[in-house]
Amino acid sequence: MSDIKRMADWIYENAGRDLDRKRDMELDAITEDHIENSFITWMGLAKIYPDFQDLEIEDSAQFINKLIHDYKIQEDFLKPVGFCYQDDQITPWLVQKKDNIEWFYWERYRKYLRDTKHWSRDTLRSMDRDTDNILDGIANPRTDEPFDRRGLVVASVQSGKTANYIGLISKAADAGYKIIIVMAGIYNVLRNQTQERIEDGFVGYDLVSKKHVGVGIGDHRRPLLGTSRIRDFNKATEDAMRGVTSGHVREPLVFVIKKNANSLREISLWLEDNCKADGPLLLIDDEADNASINVNYSKGEVSKINGQIRKILGLFDQSAYIGYTATPFANVLIDSRETDDEYGDDIFPRSFIYTLEQSTAYFGADKVFGDIDDPRPKHLRWIFDDDDSQGIKRRSGDVLETLPESLERAIDTFILACAIRVLSGDSDEHMTMMVNMSPYKTVQHSIYYLVEEYVNVLRHAINAYAALPSGRALGSSAKLRELHKIWKREYAHLQFSWDEVLSVLQETIRPVTLAEINSQSKDALDYTHTTQRVIAIGGYRLSRGLTLEGLLVSYYARNARAYDSLMQMARWFGYRFGYEELCRIWMTEQSARWYAYVSKATTELIDEVRAMCTAHSTPREYGLRIKSSPDALMITARNKMGSGTEIKTARVKLDGAFVETIAFDRNSAKLKYNDELASEFLRELQALHYVPDEHYSTEYGRPTGNLIRHVPSKLVRDYIRRYDNSPESAQSDSSYLLRHINLLDERGIDDWDVFVTTVKRAETNATFHAFGKTFIRERRAPGRGTNETTFYLSRMHLSSRGVDKAPLNNQQIESAETQFKNKNPEKTNVADVYYRLVRDRRPLLILHPVALQFKNDETYTKWLEPQNGGSTSIWPAASYVEETVGWSISFPKVGINEEVAYVYNDVMLNQMGNDIADEEEDDEPDF
Repeated sequence: MSDIKRMADWIYENAGRDLDRKRDMELDAITEDHIENSFITWMGLAKIYPDFQDLEIEDSAQFINKLIHDYKIQEDFLKPVGFCYQDDQITPWLVQKKDNIEWFYWERYRKYLRDTKHWSRDTLRSMDRDTDNILDGIANPRTDEPFDRRGLVVASVQSGKTANYIGLISKAADAGYKIIIVMAGIYNVLRNQTQERIEDGFVGYDLVSKKHVGVGIGDHRRPLLGTSRIRDFNKATEDAMRGVTSGHVREPLVFVIKKNANSLREISLWLEDNCKADGPLLLIDDEADNASINVNYSKGEVSKINGQIRKILGLFDQSAYIGYTATPFANVLIDSRETDDEYGDDIFPRSFIYTLEQSTAYFGADKVFGDIDDPRPKHLRWIFDDDDSQGIKRRSGDVLETLPESLERAIDTFILACAIRVLSGDSDEHMTMMVNMSPYKTVQHSIYYLVEEYVNVLRHAINAYAALPSGRALGSSAKLRELHKIWKREYAHLQFSWDEVLSVLQETIRPVTLAEINSQSKDALDYTHTTQRVIAIGGYRLSRGLTLEGLLVSYYARNARAYDSLMQMARWFGYRFGYEELCRIWMTEQSARWYAYVSKATTELIDEVRAMCTAHSTPREYGLRIKSSPDALMITARNKMGSGTEIKTARVKLDGAFVETIAFDRNSAKLKYNDELASEFLRELQALHYVPDEHYSTEYGRPTGNLIRHVPSKLVRDYIRRYDNSPESAQSDSSYLLRHINLLDERGIDDWDVFVTTVKRAETNATFHAFGKTFIRERRAPGRGTNETTFYLSRMHLSSRGVDKAPLNNQQIESAETQFKNKNPEKTNVADVYYRLVRDRRPLLILHPVALQFKNDETYTKWLEPQNGGSTSIWPAASYVEETVGWSISFPKVGINEEVAYVYNDVMLNQMGNDIADEEEDDEPDF
């Protein structure tokens, strides 16, 4: 670290500490003037401080303004606290015990994050509460009762998972957990990086250098380490630690191990010989969806790593397993009932799932992909090269012979972004570019040499001409002219002129190096000992857990198709304080749309967890589902799909299908919006002279209502697009339906029938107005799972049987019923699919103005019974009513083979029974 950098850190820490004290006295007391005056004061003190008094700052005003700017950025964002749902075996204990615990390790870590890492107060408060909540869920380690907790913590990619679990193990050590194991990825580079961060944030000591580091500087109390920055747990470690037991030491035993069968076996043997039943054990599983899953489940076997994890947990009477992941798809698909006589229960998160919320400063999917449809997205840039349009597909052993032009432009952009950071006073900060084009090492190696050659050409041009006046420089060098074009396109709107950028290009490119990150290369990303300005080239090892500090430019030309693999490759997500404007990501448009889709699926899964939390359900009571892609994407690798893809995938083939809303968000504004949207839609139809068929008759069992024929598909499409669908009504998600409507349009099926339901016999006083008339709404009762935020329909159905008859003539109805009876002579209720088979090719949209209300006092009382899960806090009385409009669509069968799928975990499948497969099943009680 340079002397200038040390001086900047010294000023920042002292000014920040003064501002913290003032904020403690009065929360809203800090103004812009206070911040500026504090930093200027400490700048003056630094000039007379012995360590810095001989330093000369070229531009003191720019230097201090940069520090003030950084402080404001760091402090000016919100970090919400996460949320949890948990089983009924967890008894909160921390509040009662908290005052009696000496929080030594936690306070030391908190102080380190605030004073050295400059974490904002709000972020620290959020971490404090998050780690308290998680610790509360893994049981009091000082109890005499046995416990076996299994939990999962979900957070966004590169959003601070490691920092969170270091905070958690710090608190766990203070609370009394004696053995702490962190499984940190499947590669040495990731394990070593995690070991280093745990030594800095928790242990405070580097076993290799024999020096105190991080939290240990000035405070030498520390846990006993069983691994180091260069050594995993192995036979040599086992021999050296033989005889050491958790019962013989005051401080906890800490191990950071690679997720490898050999390492796990060795530590398991050591624990069995030295610490069996001593405990309590806390096992942190970083990247819990990777390698930990039982990939042999479908064979009736237990895979090695999964078995070793379960075996270690089984050694202790008191144990807590917590998985951390940004891609929980494989974890929630673990069979919740899976157990084995030798290995015990599988690692399904039966105790709790806790989600860490993003802060407002997080550079995530919303910022990267939110403007994907704009002519020029802010951060995305497209790879259009013909040979890379689908990503590098070369086999192992192949090489890349020429550098794609788009990669050259990406490298140019990286150099310019670095130059702007240098001009901003960040020359001592890490700056990284990622190139992830292929999983094959031969391809990566060839890319390395091509990039090296290009950087040398760029370096030569800059060294030869950048010192010239701007006009002569551009006239003399085609490379500089290209850099100037890119600067105008990417960064001209920022504060620095081209002449300023040109003036620092030589010092910018001078320290730029390359690193090839794979098993055959000795290169490493060492962010600890020196400032890095590096282009990192790799594949898998750049895609899992590895933090790329100061990542500015990413070039991603891969074609991974599993949700979790895609998201884990997104190293560009994270916190980019002070340089978010500079970040650029190159990829194909197809990949970008896949990322946007998977991000939405992840958000929906997190929404499911929120709903569980609100409903006070346990992981074994409340099912989870994951939206499956209409493209060729997979949710996770097939061998990580728990009890198997066949029974876990509920496929919805929209060709000839019936789709309906089955849940409503109970937000009053949303209910009213959907009600008014339907009224607006019907008024528009009437204004365009699409009115109810005056010859419509309810004979032959047709439903009561109003039928409007030959409505243009664009009007229906607009209504579906604008409808505010509940995430809990998964099959009515508009993205699939609009896609299918477009496919129908392409086949010339572009006019619809619209049916508005009414009732023959009023079961409610709630009314709906349309076509100048007043109608009684359909009544729909709350079903199981209905809670304060979501209304689930009884039987999970909105439409009544026979609604598909509405547009049919008498002959069509007779034909459908004859076909059904011929095939099902023992049944009386005709399945609606038979009516769809005889209907004309027009799709049918059915609007359902509904009153959400119980049938009577008797059914309400029955719903309140414990086994039905109702309560007055959810629904205050039998007479209570909420009004809205739902819809259903009956699609004709025209030969469109595309399928849409949702993948369900076994809990949800058990709850739903046969509802997915058989629309005729109708066995849930109607409240």
